[in-house]
Parts: sequence; structure tokens; C-alpha cells
Amino acid sequence: MLRAVAKAAAASTRRAAHASRATCPSDRLRALSTSADASTTATEGEGEGEGEDGPSAVNRKLTESARAVRKQSSAAIGQRRDTWGWLYDLTDSGETAERWVNGANARLSDRVKTAMYLMHKEDPETWTMSALAKKYKIREQRVGAIVALKRSEERFVENNETLYHDLETLMEQSYGTVDVGTGERHVTDVPTTPMFQTVSEYERGRDARPKKFVEASELARREEKILVREFFERLRYNTLETGTNLNRVSRRASAPRRPEGGYALHVTPLGDTPLEPYIANKDGTQRALNDDEREYVRRRTPKPRRRIL
Repeated sequence: MLRAVAKAAAASTRRAAHASRATCPSDRLRALSTSADASTTATEGEGEGEGEDGPSAVNRKLTESARAVRKQSSAAIGQRRDTWGWLYDLTDSGETAERWVNGANARLSDRVKTAMYLMHKEDPETWTMSALAKKYKIREQRVGAIVALKRSEERFVENNETLYHDLETLMEQSYGTVDVGTGERHVTDVPTTPMFQTVSEYERGRDARPKKFVEASELARREEKILVREFFERLRYNTLETGTNLNRVSRRASAPRRPEGGYALHVTPLGDTPLEPYIANKDGTQRALNDDEREYVRRRTPKPRRRIL
């Protein structure tokens, strides 16, 4: 008897599968979801007492589980939890999200910032950005930003403009200050998993060598050199030290007026030629690029290098 029932169920299953393959995908999904709901309802209904249908039993279980989770969360309120941190700590200082050690580098006192600017102003050859970064244990980019802002503040003082020193004092009182950083530096992570490379005997023969492994400290030093150079290039441009006469307003928002006689053309000779890029005027004359135009070309030229995240 049981064998006959099993054979009949298998035959009905095969017929249902054949019919589902003959229908469109949406009808097939609808039929599968309907059968799954029906089976779930039948199963839940069988396990409950009389007078309670399947959906009511499911809702009751969901309510009970939600009540249990809420009870556990209420009991955990007020208890001391373990301090959670970052996935990787590359700073070697035990830094976590609740213990931000390197955050002190952004809280140098205004007195220290002024001293840094005056030292660089009086003797720029001795107190370079790198020397100041080593003395105060911060990165060169932060030193460059501090010196640039202090230089701007000096111009405001000369022009008798209003400076909000009271706000600076309140910020220092609220968050605290430090006189020396915590050894801020750029770090990087080098993967330590094995990297396999398939080498063909006909392509490289016996001269095949694996790629040279670079230590994390050396890779961080190379990346930091690139980051410092690009930071100071952008800083000089943003502080109008380079590209002084370049238009920094969006051409879509404020299009420049067409000059009299038309625009000049920037020509870049192609091929193997010693000619440098030049400006060709409408009357047939030409001239070399000035400093602003060379800065504009440099900023628009892509820099092929390894992506740094």
C-alpha cells in the first residue's frame, strides 16, 4: 500500500514538473510559490491544536520570537559591552573606534601652529616641511596645510579683517589640545596570501622568476612620496601660487566671453619632433606657453600610477 502511494506521488510530481516546464517562467514561479505556501500552511496546521488555522499559528510564533528578542535586548541594556574596534589596526597603537589615539594629531594647539609657521618663515631652509613633520610627529601634508592657513591668517591681520579667536578658544577648551602628535604616518597593508603564477616554458624558459616581495613599510614609503607630491601640487594651486590667472569658475555656470578676434589654439606637435607645444593665434603667429597655460596642461594630463586607496 505504501509503495503504491509513493509511486502515485512520484508520478504526480513528474507530471507537475513537465507542466511547469511547458509554462512561462512567471507562471512557473507563481505555481511554485503557491505550492510552497500551501505546504507550509498544511504543516503548521497539523502541529497546532484544533480551532487554530495555519496563518494564525505562524503569526503567533513570530510574535513570540519577537517578544523573546525584545526581552533579551532589554536585559542587556545597561551592561558593559566589550570595546569594538576596526577590522585592521595598522597603526600599532591599539587604536579602536572608542579609543581614537591618532585623533590627537588633528588637535594641535594654536600656539604650536603659530610656532611652526614662524619657524618656517624665519628659516625655511632649516625648518622645511619634512623637518617640522619630524619635530612635531605629524605628516608633511598636515604641516603644509597649517603653514598655508597661518599665512592666510597673517594676511587677514595685515588687512585688519575680523578673526574669531574666541571660537578657536572655545574649540580648544571643548576638545582639548596637544603640543606634539602621536607619530602620524601613512601605512599600507601587503597581502600575505600565496600568489601563484603560471609560467610557460616556451615563453620564459628557465629564466622565470617570481615577483619581488615588497615590505609594507617600503611600500608605504613609496606611496607617501607620491601622496606628498600631489598634495603640495594641489595646495599651491588652491592657494593661487600657481595658475594665478586661470579661471576657477565652472564654464557651465559662467561661460567666459569670446575674445576679440577669436580664440587662440593650443597646438601639441605629434610624432618624433623636438617642437614644444605652442599657442597659435588667428593671424598666423605663434608663441610659447606661459606659466598659467603650462599649469593648466599639467593638471589636465593624466598621471599613470598605481591606484592608492
